[in-house]
Order: sequence, then structure tokens, then C-alpha cells
Amino acid sequence: MRTWLLSLIALGSISLGIAQAPERGAPLPRKGVFGAALAPVAAQGGQPGGLRITAISPGLTAERLGLKVGDIVTEIAGEPTPAAPALSGALRKKNAGDSITVRFIREGQASQGQAALVARPQQRPDGFRVHYDQVVSQGKRIRIIATHPEGSGPHPTIFLIGGIGAYSSDGDFATAPYGNILGPLAKSGYATVRIDKPGQGDSEGPTYTELTYTVERDAYLQALRLAKTLPFVDKNRIAIFGHSMGGSFGPQVAAQESVRGLIVHGTLARTWYEYTLENSRRQMELGGTPPAVVSEQMIPLARVMHYLFNEGKSPAEIKTAHPDLAAAVNGMIPDGRTYSGVGLPFFQELAKENLAAAWQNLGETQVLALYGENDFISGITDHQDIARWVNARRPGTATFTLVPQSDHGFNQTSSPRDSMEKWGRPGATFNSNIIDILKSWLEKTLK
Repeated sequence: MRTWLLSLIALGSISLGIAQAPERGAPLPRKGVFGAALAPVAAQGGQPGGLRITAISPGLTAERLGLKVGDIVTEIAGEPTPAAPALSGALRKKNAGDSITVRFIREGQASQGQAALVARPQQRPDGFRVHYDQVVSQGKRIRIIATHPEGSGPHPTIFLIGGIGAYSSDGDFATAPYGNILGPLAKSGYATVRIDKPGQGDSEGPTYTELTYTVERDAYLQALRLAKTLPFVDKNRIAIFGHSMGGSFGPQVAAQESVRGLIVHGTLARTWYEYTLENSRRQMELGGTPPAVVSEQMIPLARVMHYLFNEGKSPAEIKTAHPDLAAAVNGMIPDGRTYSGVGLPFFQELAKENLAAAWQNLGETQVLALYGENDFISGITDHQDIARWVNARRPGTATFTLVPQSDHGFNQTSSPRDSMEKWGRPGATFNSNIIDILKSWLEKTLK
């Protein structure tokens, strides 16, 4: 059974707690960057498999190692590299400046090179100043990257909580994730604060498939607390922008550490179990699966999701107890460990969360629920419900806004099907109307 699912969002809630002073810890060392585009190559003809270099960035580690386009990297820092995550994992054990050795195949001949690991380039000032910091979350140091206008401030501030995935938020806005959102705001008089998730970029922590929901959530909470101590941040004029998965963390963090505003985009307001069912049906139908076949596939899929997320069973346990669900389990969890690229424990923790409770604990926070009309990963009803729920408790404090001709990733598309067909492919066009909407709301809420 083929299961369509591009799942980037989640939700939950936590009870109010007493704010604690953030801990910075010792300065966080800079990690290195390999600096090459890679493509997996299978072993054949007596040659080992590895990662073929398809492009090299000047001045970074791959170039200093003497590598060229076409080389096949088979080992780095003493560890085999059958896939890109293995290379990234090996480099994460080193800091910038550490010596590393690479083994590779060039034109059928084995060779090797050695060089110091080059540090990931830091974000450069561009009409704003850049500040690097760190905060301790559950014993691990988390990288904070902030920008702020010239002048002492303090300034109204945007605190970003991004979507699901293993990526670094570090770097210039022209290339960094969410840079097309933060860049225009940073040049419009706002300070911005973002983090690298535990285990990503410079941040300490587990590999991404071992990162749990509560561990990631605490990193955002501690970072927000530290942000309020920064001299250029106006602690009374902070707005969280939570995209996709960040739309679940946003109200939970704000319920513990108050903010002036909370913006969510492409998120949901239901339980994780309800979301996965709705999203699976939506994407199968958009993919062209006939309705009768969709329903036929949804019956075993719903059972698997219940055992997996609500009861916390492992894929192996489900297949042993329910052999008739083996095909559905294998279609949904092919590797037996991850779902949509995320470790199963993350979603099993998430399935226990109650988002509605978090929205009710926001105090006087102003809320903006945004929905791209061509979003195929989340549903419009959840965003309308967020505004309705908040206004029922605190009339006039929440707004629902439809973002026209826009999808889950802020790209310009003509329909949900068009968005799904273009998702992840090059050539996407950023829909800048999201910036106009944000600026208008932030001007009223923070300035």
C-alpha cells in the first residue's frame, strides 16, 4: 500500500510554570562545514559505494581537502560515508579547526586528503547587526542567532520557531531557512531571534531522528527567556512566529513565557492522531487516488496510527499482534524507526499533547492565524478554530487571515494540487504577500 504523507506540523500543550533565569554556559564552539553538493553512489565493479561530489563551494573544507567534482567520498574522519547523514554525523563530532582525513575514489583510484575543518560562515551584517549567543537547555548548549537594527534599542522582536526537519538556521538570510521571512523584517526595524535545534548547526544534542518533542520544545523556551535579557530586545514587545511544527511549540512556549504577539502559519489545532488521518486522506486524493481506494486504505491506516501514536506501540509490536496490518505498517514506517523523517518517539510524545489547552493559557497575547489558501499539508479549519477559540476566551485578540495564492512553504501556486506537484522541486517563487500581511499586523501589535 502506498501512503501519501508530507507531514511538517504538530501541536501540544503544557501547563503554566514559574519562569527561571536562563543559563548561557561556556561559549559554544563553532562547527565546521563540508562545503560540497553530494549524491549517493552504490558499490559496483569492485568499487565501494559512497558520496559523489557534484559541486564544491570555494574556500570550504572539501576544497581544502583537495577534492574535485566527480570524486567519490568513501570515508571521512575515520567513518564510512554510505549516505549524506553519515558524513554529517562524522563532522558533528569535530569542531572547526580540527584536522580531518578523507578517503575517496578518483577515476577508479583510491586516494586521501587531510585538512583543518573550516568553520561554517557566520551571518554577515546587512543593514543590521548580528549577534551570536547560546543558552543551556536540559544540559545542552543551544546556538542562538540574532539580528538587530543599528542603535542601542531595545527593539520590537520577532522570535522564530521553524518547521520540522534537520537543518541549520544559521547563515545569511539570502540562503538560510526562513531568510525570506526574517530578512525583510530585520530591515524594517525589528530585531530577530532564531535558534539551531538541538543537534543541528552548532547546537549540542542528539541526532535528529533521536530528538524528542519535549527536548526540542524546551530549547525554544530557554532561548526565549535568554532573548528577553538581550539589551537590544524589548522584552515587552516580542512576537513569536511559529511555522508548521512551530505552530504547536508557539502557544506552548508563550503559555510559559508571555509575549505580546503569536503568529502561526500552516499548523493545526487538533490532536496529532486526527491530523495524520486528515492529512493522509487529503494527500491521497490530491495525488489522484480514487475515493473508494482512499477509504479502503484509510481503514488499516487508522488502526496503525492508533496503535502507533495513541498506544505508543512499536512497528514490530503492531505487526506481531496484528499480522493483517503488516503491509500498512511497512508502507507507513518503512525503516521501522522514523515517520516523515522524524523519530517515532517525537510523535508519540506529541500525540499526548492538547493544543487547545495551550491556546487557553496565553494571557493577553495577540494572535494571528495565517493559512495559505493552497496549503496541502494543513487544513483551513484548524486556523479558523484557533481564532475562534482565542476570541471566545479573550474577545478581539485573535485574527484569522487567508494568504492568497500561497502554500505551506510561502510559495506562489495556483491550487493545492499545483502546490503538491511542485513541492520540493527547484524554481519555486516566493509569494511576498506574506510579508505585507506580517508587517501590517506587527506594526499594530508591536509598534
